Amino acid sequence: MPIAIFDMDGVLYRGADVMPGAREVLERLRRASWDVFFATNNSTATRDEYLRRLERLHLGGDRDHIITSAYATAHYLERREPRPSDVFVVGANGLRDEIRAVGIAVRRPEDLPGNDPPPDAAADGVNPSAMRRYLVSLDLPPPADTVVVGLDLHLTYAKIAEAQRTVLAGAHFVCSNRDRAYPVEGRLLPGAGTTVAAIEVATGARAICIGKPEPFLFEEAIRRAGRPKGEPVVVVGDSTDYDMVAAHRVGATGVLITTGLTEGRAVEHATGDAVPDRVVHSLAELFGLPEFAET
Repeated sequence: MPIAIFDMDGVLYRGADVMPGAREVLERLRRASWDVFFATNNSTATRDEYLRRLERLHLGGDRDHIITSAYATAHYLERREPRPSDVFVVGANGLRDEIRAVGIAVRRPEDLPGNDPPPDAAADGVNPSAMRRYLVSLDLPPPADTVVVGLDLHLTYAKIAEAQRTVLAGAHFVCSNRDRAYPVEGRLLPGAGTTVAAIEVATGARAICIGKPEPFLFEEAIRRAGRPKGEPVVVVGDSTDYDMVAAHRVGATGVLITTGLTEGRAVEHATGDAVPDRVVHSLAELFGLPEFAET
């Protein structure tokens, strides 16, 4: 049974909008006995939350066929020696919940030092000195032993400052992914990589990346499929730098779709593992590829 691994944001949907043909493509592959997995760098939700999203969008699937960077990050921490015991997360509760699910303590966002500045410090751009005075006057807790960074749509200066303090104190530094952007309805928004880069600049340290382009998400999908080595694996994604590189690192065929992060002309600038094996402009075009010819 061949394996298909789909990126989610920008490939199957953008925000609440299902991409044209997504439901039909997934149903056709399942009828043809393909093992269909979903793999996303987006760390804002747990696998259970993604399952509910897939159900709401009528895309099918089950929990065991969903691999997220939040889930992969949690299991990386679980296997790490020494095992973390106190994690500070710059990210969403989905990432915190996946880490807690493997038995590792995560600091609550409401306990962040600098979480409640006075009005004169909180007013945007009005009195930067007031914010500086507020931050340096805080009673700071001992730093966490690990900093994990994911997509954070509520990013604040105080969060970056606490991550900086913790990494500089010697904490292990991990990121769920380095995505520069993620596609939503009608536009792109900054991705987790934006925040990761800020903390790396602030500390001079480089985070260990768990999500794509590292191979861990796709390796986990292939492991779960339990297929013999050499079984066909096709990855459908919207990024040369992330999806195509990760696909080639696990020996899969990389199919680039130009409905999300990457426009067709970006292929001209791709090199090495980032060069896709196939390029399509819609999901319906998948069935014109030789990999899907008998589907």
